[in-house]
Amino acid sequence: MNLINRRDFMKQATVYSALGAMAPQFLTQTAEAAAQSIAGFENDRVLVVVQLAGGNDGLNMLVPHSDDAYHRARPQLGLKKDRLIRINDDLSFNQKFAPMKSLYDNGELAIIQGIGYPNPNRSHFRSMEIWHTASDAEQYESTGWIGRYFDHECSGAAQPQVGVTIGKERPQAFAGEKGLGVSFEDPQDFGWQEGVGHDSLDNFTTLNQQHKDADGTIDFLRHVTSSAILSSSEVRAAAEGAPKTKSSNRNPLAQTLSSIAGLIQQGLSTRIYYVSASGFDTHAGQTGKHDTLLEGVGTALEGFQQQLRKDGTASRVSTMIFSEFGRRVQENKSGGTDHGTAAPMFLMGDQVHAGLHGTAPSLTDLDQGDLKFTTDFRRVYASVLEDWFNVDAAATLGRSFESLKMFG
Repeated sequence: MNLINRRDFMKQATVYSALGAMAPQFLTQTAEAAAQSIAGFENDRVLVVVQLAGGNDGLNMLVPHSDDAYHRARPQLGLKKDRLIRINDDLSFNQKFAPMKSLYDNGELAIIQGIGYPNPNRSHFRSMEIWHTASDAEQYESTGWIGRYFDHECSGAAQPQVGVTIGKERPQAFAGEKGLGVSFEDPQDFGWQEGVGHDSLDNFTTLNQQHKDADGTIDFLRHVTSSAILSSSEVRAAAEGAPKTKSSNRNPLAQTLSSIAGLIQQGLSTRIYYVSASGFDTHAGQTGKHDTLLEGVGTALEGFQQQLRKDGTASRVSTMIFSEFGRRVQENKSGGTDHGTAAPMFLMGDQVHAGLHGTAPSLTDLDQGDLKFTTDFRRVYASVLEDWFNVDAAATLGRSFESLKMFG
């Protein structure tokens, strides 16, 4: 039996206080189970997933500056030396992505080149569905890779907040048979909202106490409702206990990642956080727009890693950054780029094998003007599952994909 440590005991005590003395017995038992390690997680490791929604232009983020084909294809959008930060003789970061170069130099950033999948789809919705479900391009799945992971690896002790999305909607990646995972825009607003008259949390909790002679369906609904009360109370208690940062930062991603760092520091029983940054569908006027986006993302990620280090939680957390596809090699006539295929992917953290991985796609051997992928994105998922969470990746992904061995 796992011993309950002081952090977990204090966390649960806060939840009990929030619920009051009227919490039903089964809820107390559920909380005691949650205070122990969640089944399937033999450690307290956390994954943060950052989605760059819209199809990020990888070629102007990680620039093949020595390749003449890049400059020929992008006479206007191609970045010159004065706008680059050199990585090696062939590759450079866009200078607006400078914070990521700092992480790279610190040994906290892995770059996996040429990420994609066979028979790529250039529709935002379908390509994102493929990424979320880890399916083949011709295959349609109703469950997501994270949801299946929870289904396979988490027992009944797992709480809904085992997966958290900071946003309006839970991503398809969380879809699973057990329905684990919650979404909210502000953790302090998650849960019970006081109404008018007698609509109080105490009354609602009393109403949803279980009874031995209750109808099975009603009893099940009461169980689910009470579990939701416990989950929301834990989330809000963690948010209230997190250190308050005084910042005028208007970067939405930075604010969101700062909130996540606070929840991690408070010991919230969440193992996968999911957040999305939008605006990467740069069909027109790309130069200034894309630079601004990269600067915001880079600053947010560097600040997040710094906060984890300060909180003493950096060794527990890895961050995965991806987009549903890259852009075409050739710039278009509107000063932008159209939907493409392969692009780089990133893993950030002090436990990742930092550096360049994989093979950069050729800029001349193209598939109808698009890059040919060199590494299947599901190999990255396999590495996260096997080497970070220490579970059987094939059980979640449906078949075996060779791990990239991205974690030490």
